[in-house]
Amino acid sequence: MSKLQSTLILVGSPKGKKSASNNIASYIEEGFNKNEVETEKVFVTRYKKPDKLKELLKKASESELIVIVAPLYFDSIPALTIRFMEEFSIYKKSLPKTQQKLMAVFNCGFPEPYQNDVAIKICENFASQTDMEWIGGIAVGMGPSVETKSLKDAGMPAKNLRKGLDAIIDSLSNNETVPPEAIATASKLSLPLFLVKFIYAHFVNSGWKKRVKDKEIIKKMYDRPYDV
Repeated sequence: MSKLQSTLILVGSPKGKKSASNNIASYIEEGFNKNEVETEKVFVTRYKKPDKLKELLKKASESELIVIVAPLYFDSIPALTIRFMEEFSIYKKSLPKTQQKLMAVFNCGFPEPYQNDVAIKICENFASQTDMEWIGGIAVGMGPSVETKSLKDAGMPAKNLRKGLDAIIDSLSNNETVPPEAIATASKLSLPLFLVKFIYAHFVNSGWKKRVKDKEIIKKMYDRPYDV
């Protein structure tokens, strides 16, 4: 079986380089490069204008594998990424049929990875509409834990994500079937959910307190005047 020839990684975060999505995408890019697969990472924010969008559509149509890496926005997909998907669905109808694959990686600020399920299902439907082979979707909880550090430097919080991605990248590079357990591993929290929720609540509360400059207001933050 021949090896995978080309991969396009589409970073769908409006934050661009300074995002958890980019850090995840960079790890995937490094993995494919290591396996000698021609790989290009692009930021959807740089293809807003019509002529630039056409350029992106052409890149996507010429890639054997497309990987969408994006954050969860309002239980769905960021607008510019949706725009690419809609335009690509139309664009591809004018082209001869080719064998392409699609994988998606979504991250959210919530502790529970399943919060990304709707966005992943949308991508699965997109693959069906564009005659692409659906590889699967990875759901990443606690996305902010990999926003300021590379995946390699993110430590324990990204342990399962790294392990799962390594197996997925190796399988795809050799045009082998991706083991379902690899996707499950990549989507699994590296710490127990109850502990992640505790850490999440601690940092969120700390963040709110830092934003409040009036110490008198801090004393009232936990008031529940309408509680019965």
